[in-house]
Amino acid sequence: MSTGHDLPQPTEIRVSVIMPAYNAERTVSQAIKSALAQTEPRCEVLVIDDASSDATADIVARIAEQDRRVNLLRNSINRGPAGSRNDGLAVARGDWIALLDADDTFAPHRVATLIALGELHDADIVADNLLLCPEDNPTQCKPMLSARTLPVGRWLTAAAFIAGNVGSRWRPRISYGFLQPIIRRGFLQSRGLCYDERNRFGEDFLLYVACLLRGARWWLAPEAMYHYSVRLGSSTDVQSAADLLRIRSVEERLLREEPLVASDPTLVHALRSHKAVIDRFYYYRAFTDAVKARAGSRALQLLFESATGFRHIVLESVLRAPTIMMKALRGGYRG
Repeated sequence: MSTGHDLPQPTEIRVSVIMPAYNAERTVSQAIKSALAQTEPRCEVLVIDDASSDATADIVARIAEQDRRVNLLRNSINRGPAGSRNDGLAVARGDWIALLDADDTFAPHRVATLIALGELHDADIVADNLLLCPEDNPTQCKPMLSARTLPVGRWLTAAAFIAGNVGSRWRPRISYGFLQPIIRRGFLQSRGLCYDERNRFGEDFLLYVACLLRGARWWLAPEAMYHYSVRLGSSTDVQSAADLLRIRSVEERLLREEPLVASDPTLVHALRSHKAVIDRFYYYRAFTDAVKARAGSRALQLLFESATGFRHIVLESVLRAPTIMMKALRGGYRG
């Protein structure tokens, strides 16, 4: 359901900004204003209130009354970020889709710059660097990708995207999955692509991999024009066993059935490496969930059903021990 004004005609809209919002009364106004202040004015801002219990919807509705480019969609039940973004995709009219979280902001020239790069390079996806801004100290922002990592613009392949999200002792992890690109709406429509609504973790990663494997040309620019609010306890910190299991299943299927993957040894290696990381997270999360639920038989099954499972649980436990200890000393650890 839309509040405010009717959506502008498609010919008037260059970009659709899709913004899921859940209990975001403190930040949603600033996020919307950053989208409306773009040097490219031909936009619509689709805010999907995901059954908030605070004043988020009322704030957005008031802004929509003042600016016809803003439209409010309201979910009667909480559908999560993937479901809310799909709600936005279903009604978006712009040539490009831009993703914006309700606690983040755009630099004023971001949309115009990315669209220009997309047209120049005939790209289907265009992303810039992220400016990581700690919520408790927003003046101490720094780019996610250093000038050494990304000195100039370049193409991002499926293998590079997946491998970057793994990292190693020799190469630092590059969290490409956190990027907030603009995407040609026509590309998503022609490939029938949208978010997997079952996942509340890794839904962006799954969509981006699907786009790249369906032929998307992704241009990556070094300038950081997306202000990303970094806070503890955000949804990106929470990985459910079910979400991780679905990511494992997707990667197993790609390795087993996808011809494009099988024909590219670099992509095979990247997928296998990423799946090994997901396996480690999955076994650890499923094991700790079983222990907390006092499901002893399930915990023992995960621990001893294979040498791989045992190794993953032990390794992840060792890696997380310092963090767990620090939280426990502060009295804040809940698993």
